[in-house]
Amino acid sequence: MVDKKGLNKVKEMEEKWQKNYTEKYEKKLGFKMPESHTESGISLKPVYTPLDISDVDYSDIEMPGSYPYTRGLYPLTYQYQPWMTQQIHGYARAEETRERGEKLAKEGMKGYKGAVLFVVPDLASAYGYDPDAQEARGMVGIGGTSVNSEEDIRIICDGYDLKKTRVGFSTKTTCLPILAMYVAYAERLGYEPKDLNGQSQNRRKISWLGQNTRDHPPQEQLKLQVELIKYCVENMPRWNHTNLCGYVVGENCASPAQEMAFMLSEAIELIECGIKVGLNPDDMIPRFSAQMHMGMDFFEEICKLRAFRKMWAKTIKERFGCEKAASQQFRIHVHTGGINLTAQQPLNNITRATLQVLASVLGSTQSIHTSSYDEALSLPSEDAAITSLRINQIILNESGVAKLCDPLGGSYYVEWLTDRLEKEAWKITGEIEERGGFTRCMETGWLWNILDQRIMTWRQEVDSGQRIIVGVNKYRQEEALEVPEFTVDQEVVEKMAAQRIREWKQSRNQDEVKNALKRVETAARGYMSVDQAGHLMPVLIDAARARCTLGEMVGVFFQVYGQAYPC
Repeated sequence: MVDKKGLNKVKEMEEKWQKNYTEKYEKKLGFKMPESHTESGISLKPVYTPLDISDVDYSDIEMPGSYPYTRGLYPLTYQYQPWMTQQIHGYARAEETRERGEKLAKEGMKGYKGAVLFVVPDLASAYGYDPDAQEARGMVGIGGTSVNSEEDIRIICDGYDLKKTRVGFSTKTTCLPILAMYVAYAERLGYEPKDLNGQSQNRRKISWLGQNTRDHPPQEQLKLQVELIKYCVENMPRWNHTNLCGYVVGENCASPAQEMAFMLSEAIELIECGIKVGLNPDDMIPRFSAQMHMGMDFFEEICKLRAFRKMWAKTIKERFGCEKAASQQFRIHVHTGGINLTAQQPLNNITRATLQVLASVLGSTQSIHTSSYDEALSLPSEDAAITSLRINQIILNESGVAKLCDPLGGSYYVEWLTDRLEKEAWKITGEIEERGGFTRCMETGWLWNILDQRIMTWRQEVDSGQRIIVGVNKYRQEEALEVPEFTVDQEVVEKMAAQRIREWKQSRNQDEVKNALKRVETAARGYMSVDQAGHLMPVLIDAARARCTLGEMVGVFFQVYGQAYPC
């Protein structure tokens, strides 16, 4: 990137700087530069020059909107289209969640071309239990909203134009039944599946890995993921069928390099399975989406987004032969790190979230969920959720960073670190493949061992003071700041949700329900390998039309595929 004459000049300058540093700091002051490294373990120098990127091929950087999209997916970024402020929300029942969503929309939460309804189901729904089930006790309305029937979906979505509204339910293990219920609901309003816009998380294995969700064994999870992909590609062309979720492993202390490798490895496996069931890669790949973790290592997190776009583009073009730009361009949604939020001095979390949003923007993300400052204490309050929106709005409208495309592009450090981070991620991706692929590495426990080691190291660093967390192990205050905690009367919510689901069940034709669930069971038992994908989702939609509940459909899956727990 710099000619030989220029590099020689830079070398002279660097040698002069080194001599000045040695004489002034080491000899006179006795100061020795401490060793430092990124979260991925990449050793750092105190300064970078063109010498550090002399072997970087400019074609790997290019211009915004050009392959391999290191500098961004489009020629213009936020000058043309601001990032989506896509706040995930949900608590108590559908009514309360709808009210919160409308409030956030009024305060500025929006998608690219219309409304956004991105709802988190509660713990009971995430595990596949209806609120009247014994197993759901104590989990209803906690960590999300109770979504178990078409009636819950109706309350959340009623009155919205579903062609123009981006809808998503942040489910992990229950995404097939919830999608089936949403399709059945939309059909009753006159919409066809091809009209619907939104996304399924479809991240069963990564949730099992990072969140200890109760689910089926990994090979059964893979089959269900492929089933949803096949249905959506063939019937719902506007629907993002799979969320490659680095956020979950990031919350379990995975390094940026590990996060990228886990995401890419799972994508490769799913694409190969999709090809096996007859899908055209260029039809399937553009509908992958991402939820990437945003941590506190400011520059490494920026470089992570740049490096992953490059890795994705190269993999899709060189490995799968896709020339379609939409396949090569990887759209990134960022979720700011919940693991970085502290219960001590919680207002400090506003600063942490601001740095993370700024890093996301400088890394050219397409969408951001900003965690609220009180999440280490409780569900986000309305004021805290609005403050999260304001962080985005201030950065967009007041900071000036949105006036440029990739403003850090060309930085010696940023380009060097992007290159190094990519290399580190490729090493881990290669090892996962050598060990049999993503699902096999789950079955053997190898991926869990990586996260366990990272978690243990993080804890040791915090306890020893090697890793400083302001307000936790340094700059502590004896008197805690009182921040009002947002609470939900869980017993009341559970009672009301259970009553609603019982009334729903009593209002149905029971013979139709019984027959529909029997057809789901037959299809599930006949689904022996990913090669047979394509028969399960249609019968789930039929079951939703018969007004079957989430818990009833998931119950069939547990009966057929079993229920496993993480190693």
